[in-house]
Amino acid sequence: MAGEDDVLRETEWLAAVREGDGVAFEKLCALHAPRLLRQALALDADPGRAEELSQDTLVAAWESRARFNGECRYFTWLCAILLHRHRRQLRARRTWLRWFLPDTSAEDSTAVKDYPDRVRGPDQALAEREREAQLRRCLAALPAKQADVVFLRFYQDCSLEEIAVALDISLGTVKSRLFHALDKLRQMKEVQDIVRVGERNR
Repeated sequence: MAGEDDVLRETEWLAAVREGDGVAFEKLCALHAPRLLRQALALDADPGRAEELSQDTLVAAWESRARFNGECRYFTWLCAILLHRHRRQLRARRTWLRWFLPDTSAEDSTAVKDYPDRVRGPDQALAEREREAQLRRCLAALPAKQADVVFLRFYQDCSLEEIAVALDISLGTVKSRLFHALDKLRQMKEVQDIVRVGERNR
């Protein structure tokens, strides 16, 4: 979680970046690049491709810096660019989209870096990997536009309003896509199996 000082510095850097200040942009990159790389790894487990994806995202952010209007968090905007670049990679490679869906029953389900810490032993680790694989298959079956909304809402903990700004769609469209995405997920047998297992382990 960014502190107050980080927020103030980011605001100053963003103002400078809009004026074409490359040094300020380097500072923004240093602030957000590690977290952005984790999100890229969540989309593409290959370290090389994930690194390329995160770098491409930052380059695109610099090139389109004038488009950021401050109506959503800067990192949310970066994630929207990340998703767009990832889509382009998928179309180029003709491969399936790979996703993680956090354990929403956990205390903090939004931080990728915290996910491995919840694994307590070999048996639980294996169960978690199996659950992740099931969820990736289910999320890959969603239409891309619905999957984007799920990613930003539950993976990044973005508000509906922020998602609308980041994806340049109306709030009503965000709500509709999220509703239909969750409805489809609930109807998938693999998701139902995961829910039943979770209820038994409570």
